[in-house]
Amino acid sequence: MRVLISGAGIAGLTLAYWLRHRGIEPVVVERAPNGRMGGYAVDFFGTGYDVVERMGILDRLRSHRLPIDRVEFVGAPGRPGTRMSEALLGRVYHGPYLPLMHSTLEATLLDAVADVEIRYADSIAEVDDTGADVEVGFASGGSERFDLLVGADGIHSLTRELVFGPESRFLRPVGCSLASYPVTDRYNWGRMRAHYTEPGRQVAVYPSDERGKLIALLVFRSPHNENVPRGLRTDLLRTRFGGMGWLTSALLAEAPAGESVFMDRMAQIVMPSWHRGRVALIGDACGSMTLVSAQGVSMAMAGAYILAEELASDAGHERAFARYQARMYPEVRRRQNNALLYARLLVPATPAGVTAQSLVSRVLARQAFAPLLRRQFGSESILLPASAELGRG
Repeated sequence: MRVLISGAGIAGLTLAYWLRHRGIEPVVVERAPNGRMGGYAVDFFGTGYDVVERMGILDRLRSHRLPIDRVEFVGAPGRPGTRMSEALLGRVYHGPYLPLMHSTLEATLLDAVADVEIRYADSIAEVDDTGADVEVGFASGGSERFDLLVGADGIHSLTRELVFGPESRFLRPVGCSLASYPVTDRYNWGRMRAHYTEPGRQVAVYPSDERGKLIALLVFRSPHNENVPRGLRTDLLRTRFGGMGWLTSALLAEAPAGESVFMDRMAQIVMPSWHRGRVALIGDACGSMTLVSAQGVSMAMAGAYILAEELASDAGHERAFARYQARMYPEVRRRQNNALLYARLLVPATPAGVTAQSLVSRVLARQAFAPLLRRQFGSESILLPASAELGRG
């Protein structure tokens, strides 16, 4: 079997690994010239941690662990903040917790699929599912036949648009946008991630994997969900966050040219079906949860792992696709609903909302509430034990 994977992000690379591992030939096509390599952090635990452990790449990832062992919510001047200690985080995640740069995970996955054909600077342009195979036309010209096509091309998936319809049918905005970029550590920062909130906007800062560098993450209410051209991003941030307290003015002063700022709308993709004929979707292409879910990467890797497992079961692609969705869909929808609630509370619109957020964070930052937070973030692995999966038919 020969499978074309559209997208060389976390989901696509993980799927390529597990397909090859199970004796299926993957080919990956990626629109970007050198891969994606997102410059922001991901919280890695639960299912995602389980997948990389089975891939044998855990030790390399551990060596790039971000130096973060506590989370602080910075109070307004004169007000105390709230701290979540390493011990509390351990109880929330209920197992190993590995903060990583997104780019570190992608680079490690790329090394793990060094024997897989990856075609950069190209993308699919046409899809014809003949019933017997899938004929794919490429933007670079020419066409090729594959047994299956899997869209792993993110929230703005071209595969989804070509096969399932326009993005507007499936996009569920949450009313916020986010931006991220590196800044110089001028603060002797330490091993923490800190959040500061004012009505309609929040700034977070945490250490990167590069010595002397921090990552600034800016989240703001964006009810119109506008797409901001790259060249205008820095100016927009300085407008939206101008006059904000804490370290914000210094962080804005270090914002790079707009082309270098990562920015996107926070939105979810909700679809009734993730597969049609010989085409299926994985990761953000079918189940984006937003960055605040802290589970997007884990669920993308889980979907890739489970889809490869089902395709290798000799059940036929239709049954494999259906079983993959049946196993993943309830888990993704639960996390999407939780993330939607959390996203609305993340950036309160009013001063009263900010005060309420501060009070709630103080209550939740107690050991007794760790199980509640654990359920919120879905930190338990959804995979069967490896020994049990060996016996599945």
